[in-house]
Amino acid sequence: MRHKPSVVLSSAALLLAAMAGDGLASPRAAVRGPASDAWFMDGGRRVDVERLGPAALGASSTPLAPVRLRYPGGRTVEASVGATAIVEVEPGAQDALDALGAAGVELVRPLMPSIGLWLVRDTGGGDGLDLAQRLQGAARPASVREVIPDLHVRLESHGAPFAPDDPRLPDQWYFDDLRMQEAWGRTQGDAATSIVVIDTGCDLDHPDLAAKMDPGLDVIDDDDDPTYQPGEQSVSHGTACAGLIAADTNNGVGIAGGCPACRLRCVRLIDDEPRPISASVDAFEFALQVNAAVVSNSWGYADPMPVPRVVEAAINRLFDAGRNGKGALVLFAAGNDDREILDDELQAVRGVLTVGAVNHLEDATPFTNRGRSIDLVTPTGTLSTDIAGSEGDDASDYTSRFGGTSSACPVAAGVAGLLVSAAPERTAGELYDVMIRTARLAPYAVPDESGHDPIFGHGIIDPVAALTEVLGDEPPPLSGGGEGADDQRAGCACASAGAGSGERRGLAAAALLGLAAAARRRGAARARR
Repeated sequence: MRHKPSVVLSSAALLLAAMAGDGLASPRAAVRGPASDAWFMDGGRRVDVERLGPAALGASSTPLAPVRLRYPGGRTVEASVGATAIVEVEPGAQDALDALGAAGVELVRPLMPSIGLWLVRDTGGGDGLDLAQRLQGAARPASVREVIPDLHVRLESHGAPFAPDDPRLPDQWYFDDLRMQEAWGRTQGDAATSIVVIDTGCDLDHPDLAAKMDPGLDVIDDDDDPTYQPGEQSVSHGTACAGLIAADTNNGVGIAGGCPACRLRCVRLIDDEPRPISASVDAFEFALQVNAAVVSNSWGYADPMPVPRVVEAAINRLFDAGRNGKGALVLFAAGNDDREILDDELQAVRGVLTVGAVNHLEDATPFTNRGRSIDLVTPTGTLSTDIAGSEGDDASDYTSRFGGTSSACPVAAGVAGLLVSAAPERTAGELYDVMIRTARLAPYAVPDESGHDPIFGHGIIDPVAALTEVLGDEPPPLSGGGEGADDQRAGCACASAGAGSGERRGLAAAALLGLAAAARRRGAARARR
């Protein structure tokens, strides 16, 4: 069973917290710290809320009131509240829904009914915060677990936080580093393996993606067209993620995808405006309904915050019950803030595999986040598909400037697709364990007694070793020596996306220098510890 740092406190823990006076008290406890207009309980933690002003029409013509959320420990997050709230009831408890109606609550629509999540509004005219506060403590109907406002928070894609000043070679060196051609000699994936990309939307007509796309979802516009919206910031982000995962491969066009035979679906969740947390629940419910095998998420909250309980519950439902009960592999990028991820954040959710980024020397990038929840690292996938035409970053319809942990997560998602294809009977937790157990030690890592490093996690993902374990045999030999031997391994018909021989030798020399430096650095780090 997979365990990550839990964000949910037991009843006994809440009682002890209240006695200790840390602010995690029962609903009747006095508010500590700065004065607060309202509060609600989210996953066993009390969230104090300060209203910052009256409601005003947002970009979607919906009245939104600005608020400041204050979490235990002093963290604050700017958000907005609209007319709706999210209730969590005991699954199948019709009496709870009837009791909500009697309490002046209108059911708007189901969010993830398999775990009892519904979107609701106050028939008395209050907003989502008013309703959440009203239904706390003794006023909360029986069989209702929690009620929280449908907070509108700003999301951000985890792209590169800076433009490097050294030129990038237009090739997929990151696949060379991972020996992907050998992995593709074992399996190139399966069309039955569906990978969902939750991001800014995709260019569904891109020449390297169009043949791989299945129907998706736009949770912003509430329709089934996840096409990117021209003019938005980071508009090409979702298209770049999709290309790294499963671009059309061996078609004589563009680049190769990490899981060549896998299918893709896109979900548009991110744009320039704050979005309600119910939208991300909608995205995960879609992945559950379409039986996704892998869900790639190169995004996070713009202001670091504890993950809302309903979002955590939706992810864990997908991890536990997706893929016909075997569980979906839910991958998240670590983020690019060069900070520690706390144990109550999105990346620490039990059902999440968190991916950090390394460079071509297998050293940590200067931006990747760190902490106990980092599971694995992969090289940044700097070359990927770009929006075709003038709306994209490059006239060639491909970009060599993709980066950040955003580009590491889809590289790992492609590998996850290969593993699901090779071992569809394995559960998501079992495949997580395989990827972690077969990862190779990062040369700059200083792992603890459990084999974990806060920056590099359990190591660099190793597709060949992972596939060898799940298939139970040895990898085939290389296809022969001489010029071009690197271009076709183990009978794989995929054309090489790597550098030319001179460029390869340059990278190899740099890698050797980096490994020598790594040995010195590891020794110095151990001495410091």
